[in-house]
Amino acid sequence: MRLNSSLVFVLLTTSLFLPSLAFADAGTIQATVNDSTFDVTYDATGLDVTGIDTDTESSTVTVFVTTSDISSTLQITLDRTFFDSRTGGEDDDFLVLTDGFEAAFEESKDDASRTLTIDVPEGTNSVDIIALGSASFGLEPVSAIPEEVTPEEVPEETVPEVPEEMTCGPGTVLDNGVCVLEQAEPEEETVPEVPEEMTCGPGTTIKDGTCVLDKTCGPGTILSDGVCILDQSQVPQSSGSQGMGFDLIMPIAAAFVIAFVIMIILWSIGKAGRSKN
Repeated sequence: MRLNSSLVFVLLTTSLFLPSLAFADAGTIQATVNDSTFDVTYDATGLDVTGIDTDTESSTVTVFVTTSDISSTLQITLDRTFFDSRTGGEDDDFLVLTDGFEAAFEESKDDASRTLTIDVPEGTNSVDIIALGSASFGLEPVSAIPEEVTPEEVPEETVPEVPEEMTCGPGTVLDNGVCVLEQAEPEEETVPEVPEEMTCGPGTTIKDGTCVLDKTCGPGTILSDGVCILDQSQVPQSSGSQGMGFDLIMPIAAAFVIAFVIMIILWSIGKAGRSKN
């Protein structure tokens, strides 16, 4: 009789606390993206998973649920080949909404998957998992993605240092830090300028821009030792004799005339003196 009473007590106690015990469920649900099907594993406490959907345009995975307890938890594992959030080759965050309201969650991850443990309020119908980085659907796992190759450092080109105030010897110049032979530019040949309308004096003529002695002489003269002299062969002899005789007669005639004039003056003076006496 005591045994039956104990059994009844256990049954009654179990029936009283049974509604308050959380119901745990683990399973796998299939998701389709880009004509490919992926198995998504989950652990649900206090809720049932009824479906899953993907939206590549909004980078969102939606899990449909029905809650059966005040405190419910959904733990979902997202294989990186199915859904991931990355920026610049590094993992980026997820945003989780329950019926449009932000929900608290914890995350653990490895090279193959990322697992989210989400607090789901009572009465929730959908849980949205949104990639804040660049969403990837149906890609290779992270472990298969080659690491970024760091390019080898190229040694900087060394430029030889030029000593300060470097000077070169005579006949050389500094070119790119090296003394080289100076190339002298040829001087332009200067041509003497000839004055316009240049004229020369009498007895000279212009030749090569310079006045020189005119080698030609006038009529009755000949050139002798660079000087024009009278041509004696062309002077008549008779003309010379007449000229010389005329030059001798003229002084004698002049002397007689003067003497005659003086005699007349003296005679006139003497006559006047005699008249007074």
